[in-house]
Amino acid sequence: MATLADIAKQAGVSSATVSRVLNADPTLSVSTTTRAKILQVASDLNYTKTKHTAKVARIALVQWYTKDRELTDLYYLAIRMAIEQAAQQVEFELVQTFAGDISDLGNIDGLIAIGKFSADQQRQFAALTAHVVIVDMATAIIAADTVVPDFKGAMQQVAEAFKAADLTEIGILSGSEETSDGKDQLADVRLPLFLAAMADAKLPAPRQFQGNFTAESGRKATEVAIQLGVMPKALFVTSDAMAIGALQALQAASVTVPDQVKVVSFDDTSITRHVYPTLSAIHVDTEQMGFWAVQLMKSQLATPNRPALQMIVSTRLERRQSF
Repeated sequence: MATLADIAKQAGVSSATVSRVLNADPTLSVSTTTRAKILQVASDLNYTKTKHTAKVARIALVQWYTKDRELTDLYYLAIRMAIEQAAQQVEFELVQTFAGDISDLGNIDGLIAIGKFSADQQRQFAALTAHVVIVDMATAIIAADTVVPDFKGAMQQVAEAFKAADLTEIGILSGSEETSDGKDQLADVRLPLFLAAMADAKLPAPRQFQGNFTAESGRKATEVAIQLGVMPKALFVTSDAMAIGALQALQAASVTVPDQVKVVSFDDTSITRHVYPTLSAIHVDTEQMGFWAVQLMKSQLATPNRPALQMIVSTRLERRQSF
């Protein structure tokens, strides 16, 4: 019976590369020619995988929000649901927990964390398992894979769209928050990237408004801007929840959208299509984020001690009634 070593010898590659090709590892960087050669050699040698009963991996799914808060921010709900769907396809057993609570997970093979986590929380993850994937957090202090939207590309798309529309009175409503354990304050990563994108597009620096990623904070920040007479002609809001609040404040003040103020949001959850006017938004493919979180976990379990990877998921601007 042919072995991986036999295939590797004839194909001129390592046994590890053969294994990853035959297991369709999505993180493997190998040329199409090499991949085809490995598959052809395997076929010529009549290679057959040894059948065995695979152990079902027990994976913790840690949501940084509480269940109630998740319902007010559909972005993180959508990511969790996408991970659940992708996990079913690879037969992971998911152990779910909310608000970053990992006190009662039992024995796990890996951990997928959704959201933002303090240094202490990340160290606790690493103490539980060597296999960690963090979704929607660009940097990790531990050796974890990460899955994030293309924040930089998204900010460039918004700035260029405003420029193409000859808009110069522009504002950004960004958010700040803290980790679920209250130990780290989190600045909005979109704010500096948007400022840079505006400068690159040779547009004036935007007016800056602050919320906390809730609809109420978006409404209050917009009300203050209207009362002070500093409401811009175009407003970029860094979450759908805050954008909904901004729309409410604008409508209450009889400020028409998009005639008087154009609004663009970020996330593009289902709610953007069920408000009036419908919201233009940067679309983040939460389904792909969930898929790649599971694929990266699968890769970690199959290839222990490989370097940590980051998957950047592309974004696009969806134009609707608000812009």
